[in-house]
Amino acid sequence: MGQPKKLIEVAMPIKEISAESVRDKSIRQGHISTLHIWWARRPLPACRAVEFASLIPDPLDINCPKTFKEAVEILLGKESNIGDPYKPYDDIPYTAAFDRMEDNPRNRVLMFIGKFSDEYCANERIGKPTPTANMISNYSLIKSENKTNVTVLSIARKLIWVAHNSGNGYSARKLIEDYENHYQAVLDAETELYSTTDRHKQTEVILNKGKKLNRAIESYLSKMPKVFDPFAGGGAIPLEAARLGCKSYGNDLNPVAHVILKGSTEFPQKFGKPVVYSRDEFILLYGETKFNKISNEYKVIKNGEVIGIRIQNRLSFDVEHFGNSLLVQTEKVIGKYYPADKNGNKPVAYYWAKVGTCMNPSCRAEVPLLKQFYISKRRSANENQWIHFKPIIENGEINFEILAGKYDEEGWNNRGNLRCPVCGNLTDVKEIKRQCKEGILYDRLICVIEENKDGKVFRIPSEEELAVIKTIPLQEIPNESIQKNSAGGDTLSWGITKWGEMYSNRQLLVMHSLINEKKNLLENFRHFEKDYSIAISTYLAFLIDRIAMRNTRHNTWHLQQDTIEKVFGRQAISMVFDYPEMNPFSKFTSSAYSQLEQIINYIDEESKFFNAS
Repeated sequence: MGQPKKLIEVAMPIKEISAESVRDKSIRQGHISTLHIWWARRPLPACRAVEFASLIPDPLDINCPKTFKEAVEILLGKESNIGDPYKPYDDIPYTAAFDRMEDNPRNRVLMFIGKFSDEYCANERIGKPTPTANMISNYSLIKSENKTNVTVLSIARKLIWVAHNSGNGYSARKLIEDYENHYQAVLDAETELYSTTDRHKQTEVILNKGKKLNRAIESYLSKMPKVFDPFAGGGAIPLEAARLGCKSYGNDLNPVAHVILKGSTEFPQKFGKPVVYSRDEFILLYGETKFNKISNEYKVIKNGEVIGIRIQNRLSFDVEHFGNSLLVQTEKVIGKYYPADKNGNKPVAYYWAKVGTCMNPSCRAEVPLLKQFYISKRRSANENQWIHFKPIIENGEINFEILAGKYDEEGWNNRGNLRCPVCGNLTDVKEIKRQCKEGILYDRLICVIEENKDGKVFRIPSEEELAVIKTIPLQEIPNESIQKNSAGGDTLSWGITKWGEMYSNRQLLVMHSLINEKKNLLENFRHFEKDYSIAISTYLAFLIDRIAMRNTRHNTWHLQQDTIEKVFGRQAISMVFDYPEMNPFSKFTSSAYSQLEQIINYIDEESKFFNAS
């Protein structure tokens, strides 16, 4: 018997995969893209579909093993699935004429990979749009919500298992039973190890239970295909291979990609597991204060006394604990440079504008290089609620007040050319670039942004807020050179040639302080296993990276959302003339705490399976 063609060589539900892949770009909660930025990241639904279809044969191929055809009938047939969710289309929704899809094993596998929902099919017939979240059937492998759906993923894994082991002479039911036995052995070994109190101590008993778990995992993986991606980049392909139960390998020459791969495809699956601490051990690791703050749902109680703490996900718990400790300790050191108002309210952000000098010798006005005057045009707001700067010009000096309403006056900066509002003179971009290179151009704080129960509040900075900036110690500027960007963006011609020059003095203070406090935290890891300590430290480094991306002089303010956009909005760093500076210690959606939450969500989402790359 010859080798059957793989399903991917014959047919794929392209339109369905495309629809869910488009939706994948907008999913943020627990998504791999929220862990750390990486270019050209592949959509997870497309990776899952392509890998699955590459690992199974075409059921209609003449050389397809009989056991695989039987497995398709057992796992995807009408008898095994209430409502027959994998029945091929009665009328293919994206063809012009009535077109019934034949009910055969190949088409049932295609419907398992991706099938448009009944709602979408009905709407297509009458030309009605369908929300993207409802386009794909809830039973489809590519559905984003199904990346942690054990029922759906088990079908995919069983089909791969049968396809990979079909040459041993067993029936399809026997192979499926064999899969279930191997999988259950892993779950049993996990339960035995993870329910053991203080398993992090690595005693002989703990080590033996760990070896038993590793043997169970290796026994399972030995009967699944191996998937290797030598150019893994951000990790989408090895992550989805592991999700499908395969022995997955990922590699990349770029050291940043290598670290991202560790954080996305290895650490959550390896370390993000339950742990039970005795009372004394928990207090040793985290302190009495943390113990007293633990909610009752995590407490192990015996005879009315708390004897231990049960943590559902050890890794996300520790990353959250030490991430918060990092931010709290950093705020204790430098929080005075982000003063609260008289009521104790912390600003969430500060708005700055670069100031150029009019080249008219008789004027020499110092002009903020604003392209327009709006600071907020939220989608939910009407024109009367828009917020803008209203210039006040007296004796050649420019100040502002902040008002609500429409204000469509032309800005003073057009592609780097300055139009002076005092004398009307035009200072061309070459002169402004010269001023930037020679340090004449400077940043001016023009707005402070606060947040209350009614939303954002925009106000003129106070004297204290202006004065505190001058008290910040001058920071060392990292001197690594920026390489010329082939993808667009222009900072070099403005004299910004080093990475450190992208940050203001206060922003550099934040970065230096975070790095120093992270080093101080390492002492707290001495009770942990070495590999586990490296994992926690890696995620804290990711946190610092995420803060660095949203706290530069090249970030932008999203007028319609009132949020700070990361500097890499595209694969280039553009010259920016007005920018937001976040208060990293606020509870703003772009703050450091929000960045930490994104990391924790990813760990929680991707630690639900044992199979690490």
